[in-house]
Amino acid sequence: MNSREELRMTYSGALLKDGQKIVRVCFERGQKDYAEGTLPGGAITGSSGFTAEELNQLSVYLQDNTADILRKAKDVNFLKQWMQDK
Repeated sequence: MNSREELRMTYSGALLKDGQKIVRVCFERGQKDYAEGTLPGGAITGSSGFTAEELNQLSVYLQDNTADILRKAKDVNFLKQWMQDK
């Protein structure tokens, strides 16, 4: 990946989809490049500006770090954060 631009990763809290808990992960680089993926599984579900090789690297990263990301996502509380912003 282009080492001159910072890659930022954000993730949701655990969401329920089809009876299974998932976490949505977003990678952003610069102003326009993004890639979205889901855990568990590490599938990249949407992207713009990343090469196929970079998307594969991001997918492998998600797979290799699933347990850590899922653990951290448990601490994300949308309602609490929203109420603090009010």
